[in-house]
Amino acid sequence: MSQPDHAGPQTPDQPAADGGRLKKLLLVGSVGCGKTTLMQRLHGLDFVYDKTQGLEWQDEIFDSPGEFLELWYLRHGLWTASTDVDLVVLMHAATTIEMKIPPGFHTYFTKPVVGVLTKIDIAEPWMIVNGENLLHMAGCRVVHKVSALTGQGIAELLPDLS
Repeated sequence: MSQPDHAGPQTPDQPAADGGRLKKLLLVGSVGCGKTTLMQRLHGLDFVYDKTQGLEWQDEIFDSPGEFLELWYLRHGLWTASTDVDLVVLMHAATTIEMKIPPGFHTYFTKPVVGVLTKIDIAEPWMIVNGENLLHMAGCRVVHKVSALTGQGIAELLPDLS
């Protein structure tokens, strides 16, 4: 088995798949769902695992701590950060069976929302179906299935992020 390509497909200085640039993004999801890994993939960085303690801005991407979603009294931080972005990316790990994003959570934001189901490379097929359904219940009309670690599905995701 070959090693995954750890260099992401693009950085904000490079054109996206459709010739545009990355939109300003807010990554929202539970602890450990892969927000930081996806950001590192999109920027072409090596994967460095460090617990996100607060909102972190790198180029065009806000990386939010999972606690901002999981603890209701911190959610105002997500709403505030969303005012400065073009797109909210709701993320859920396929390996997480329970619902982490409340139903209809897309209405919390005044910006467009897209869903990203992560960790599909290590999930069973039924887990992928479950995760996709959970993101749809959260209000995501479009759900992309990706593995930020291996790069699977990233090329299909890029047009929505550009």
